[in-house]
Amino acid sequence: MVEAMAKKARRAKKQIEEVVQFALGHKTRVHILILLNEDTYTAGELARLIDQPLNNVHGHLNKMLEDGSIEIARQERKGNMLQYWYRAVEVQYYSPEDFEQLPYTYRQNITGAILQSGTAEVMAGFFDGKLATPEACCYWDWYNLDTKGREDAQALYLQFLDDIRGIEIESTNRAAETQEETTSMLLDLMYFERPRKGRRRELRETKSANNE
Repeated sequence: MVEAMAKKARRAKKQIEEVVQFALGHKTRVHILILLNEDTYTAGELARLIDQPLNNVHGHLNKMLEDGSIEIARQERKGNMLQYWYRAVEVQYYSPEDFEQLPYTYRQNITGAILQSGTAEVMAGFFDGKLATPEACCYWDWYNLDTKGREDAQALYLQFLDDIRGIEIESTNRAAETQEETTSMLLDLMYFERPRKGRRRELRETKSANNE
């Protein structure tokens, strides 16, 4: 859970931002994270799936576990040793209203866990060339919005998420009839206030007015 992630980060004398940055800072850790987004795995299973030496994978797992970037899902005794299954940090769903009531540090820990999982998926897709395919969509920009504009934009992306879930349900039902194998498509949606004011929109408008 997110609470355990925060506690381990403190014991490691790190801020949650440093924990996430470290977890995403190596290709092997990125591929470990996307596998743990799907299911629980042992170190041996992870090593086979990402084609890396077991001792190398163990080293990354131990460091991420120490930081709280991943969790132990369960353990079993195998002879004189314990076998561990690892998983991604579990995050509870919060409505915008419930999330607003949480303390800031707790909210930051939750967003850190989500950012870690989502960014790992994006980076892994980038490493494998999946973002450069015709069906992929890569876009970013900033928008200077007033209060009403921010409210409208927030409502729009929440509706968008509901629509995507509806499309997935329809796809699942069709695939059950046609026996078509579905394809995992990643949606990594973010909407937040920039740390600094963006001037690009204002400059574009001024330039356009001057050209008329």
